[in-house]
Amino acid sequence: MTRCTLLLITTGESGRKALSEGMLLAERYVDALPMDLAIVESTPFAVAPALRIQEKVSLPVPLEDTTSAATAVGPLQAIWNGTRWLTPGSCPPKPLEDHGATEWQWAHYHAVLSAPRDSIMLLWDIYVVPMNEKMAA
Repeated sequence: MTRCTLLLITTGESGRKALSEGMLLAERYVDALPMDLAIVESTPFAVAPALRIQEKVSLPVPLEDTTSAATAVGPLQAIWNGTRWLTPGSCPPKPLEDHGATEWQWAHYHAVLSAPRDSIMLLWDIYVVPMNEKMAA
């Protein structure tokens, strides 16, 4: 079973609506992957108004975790920025003065800062297995 953590920037309005939107976004993320995977578990583990996160975010700096998914909040496999998916392999380039941080860290930073102030951000874990493993169980 593989764990994928997603940052989902939802439209907001209410926590309930954000959770419903998050569930759909997590399913769409898995459905768009190039392999046939089944979701074993899908759960949010952090929910906060964008404004609260934006007030606390700081410039990216080098991390001890050097994996491609590393961010200041832990590994993120994808970010829904409200309009499109960003992944470590498909994010904008880092600025020239990058402070030693990766492109992915900068993509995370910019996604958080550019989120509408009334949106709600979710950190969402999905656990997936290849579809043939799910069918065999």
